Amino acid sequence: MNPIRARIEYALVSALAFLFRLAPLGIARSLADLVGWIAGNLIRFRRTAALDNLRHAFPEAGEDKLRGIYRSCWRHLVRVGAELTYLPRLRRDRLGPFLEIQGDMVIQNALQKGIGAILVAGHFGNWEWMGGCASLIGYPMTYVATNQSNPLVDEWLDRTRKSAGVEIIRRRDAARGVLSALKRNRMVAMLCDQDAGKAGVFVPFFGRPASTPRGPALFHIKTGVPLIYGSARFVEDGRYRICFEELNFNGLTGERESDEAAIMAQITARLEADVRRSPEQWLWLHRRWKTRPT
Repeated sequence: MNPIRARIEYALVSALAFLFRLAPLGIARSLADLVGWIAGNLIRFRRTAALDNLRHAFPEAGEDKLRGIYRSCWRHLVRVGAELTYLPRLRRDRLGPFLEIQGDMVIQNALQKGIGAILVAGHFGNWEWMGGCASLIGYPMTYVATNQSNPLVDEWLDRTRKSAGVEIIRRRDAARGVLSALKRNRMVAMLCDQDAGKAGVFVPFFGRPASTPRGPALFHIKTGVPLIYGSARFVEDGRYRICFEELNFNGLTGERESDEAAIMAQITARLEADVRRSPEQWLWLHRRWKTRPT
């Protein structure tokens, strides 16, 4: 990225983060909704791709409804960014007003085995708070993170995540880093809902084959560690409902390619169910079906 552009982007992010961080959470969310409304109505970035995704996912829906989901998606994404700046202010004994956690016994049971666990999730709800708050309440959390195009924003993201005790592994170092984290009985979080190019495994997502990262399945097969699905959905009372559930896979054959596809298909179907329930809380701006099977 051009250094001047990187600094301009970082200055904008820093300014918004400063405003969000100073305000009480309710006011920060209201400001984020205003910024999100402006983005959803005036900015054309990825609008064509997002609406195309929505038309394929919900062919029965009218155009007005789809455009409404698109605008709500922008408001949700800006709110997630605002809440991310709030993460360093969260404390273990003060999480109640902000979220409720269901299924954390699943994590406890997994880590009692002493071999670590893999947490799989998507860009749904507030995925940053899900991992950060799990770390704050005492679960050793490691993220497999992709480098952002802007290195200054990348460094800011890392600092914010580390403020909650999260360890960062870069995707380029995942092969060694994930195994190391599992040996230290940590929970390794992987987001698995972005286009993985030709290296991915194609599984159904909203009725279309989508190239999907195979990392969670690969490490599960290789090490036998538990796979846990996590989500953090914004609910009506203003809190996030964070849910954890262990995934069990039946009918695996021992053939690596087909088993990876079966595992990732089950994970993706579980994510799709969440997205269908609250479509405005997923990242429709991403070109999820960019890579097509040959």
